Amino acid sequence: MGSPAANSITVERRDAEQDRGAARGYLRLHMKIRIALLLVVVLLAALAWTFVKRPLVVPKAIGPALPSPASIEGVSFSVIRGAEMKSQEGFAVRGGSLTKPFVTAVVAFMVEHPRGRLLIDAGAGRQVTEHLKTTPLLLRALASLTVKAPTLDALASRGLGPRDLRGVVLTHSHWDHVSGLEDLREVPVWITPEELAHARSDDEGGKLYRQLEAHGQFQLQELRFSGDSYGPFAASHDFFGDGSVVLVPMPGHTPGSIAVFVSLPDGKRFLVIGDTSWTREGVDWPAEKPWLARRMVDFDAAGVRDQLVLLHQLQRANPELVIVPAHDPRVHVTIATF
Repeated sequence: MGSPAANSITVERRDAEQDRGAARGYLRLHMKIRIALLLVVVLLAALAWTFVKRPLVVPKAIGPALPSPASIEGVSFSVIRGAEMKSQEGFAVRGGSLTKPFVTAVVAFMVEHPRGRLLIDAGAGRQVTEHLKTTPLLLRALASLTVKAPTLDALASRGLGPRDLRGVVLTHSHWDHVSGLEDLREVPVWITPEELAHARSDDEGGKLYRQLEAHGQFQLQELRFSGDSYGPFAASHDFFGDGSVVLVPMPGHTPGSIAVFVSLPDGKRFLVIGDTSWTREGVDWPAEKPWLARRMVDFDAAGVRDQLVLLHQLQRANPELVIVPAHDPRVHVTIATF
């Protein structure tokens, strides 16, 4: 047995070593916390950067001209304002203000033609509030829904019903474009094969379409494009055969997305672009959606960028053309109300 003095020295050494070990542990923990905080700051800075305005690069060439608009007597174009979602502009277009309110409209567009009435998208269904529940939680957290006039009710207010429609053309298959289909099951629905396959896949954006189809088949019509070009678009589909309503492919937001040209007798021409852009700024600047939105909704972000550049050039070369994002009510006010 050692002397008391020797034992005391041993204990002191052990305590000192424990103190040094504790200090090293504290330093390691402190360093890990600092690194974690730095990573959080870097990630938040990177996320913030995705909201900063950064217009897409556009070639100096003005862009392609369009053929002269068809002038068919009896053709009219109007909008059915089905519902509204309130959010912030910065979530709709990169460079928008995160403090400025933005109203996202859920609409259907009505073309009335001597050969029949055609809806572009189905707008809001009577159960649109329930349909919203099929969307990602983050989207629901960022917006609030107000129902205005479901498509079926808007038709009824004019003494019309589903049997008075020649068909519905879908720009794509996301929830806020197919909601109204639940009330229009007997109406022919025109959709591209690519979009139908996408809607029936496990993609999150087609969840509502799959639920609705599981409760009863739609009257689906295959939308295919001919080899006839229309301006910069190598293929097109002339719906009525007279140039008044011309459909063109616009893949990107979804694989089978389309856009629709509508020409009126007075020479005015519209181009409904679905969700290639949610806002007029997306075409004017041009600018894509911020990263968070792109991750949630755009199937091919690079394809969307290409389409936005094309649309910007098209607008520059054809200033009389009214390009209509499906969700921007500031553009919808240029269109008659159904």
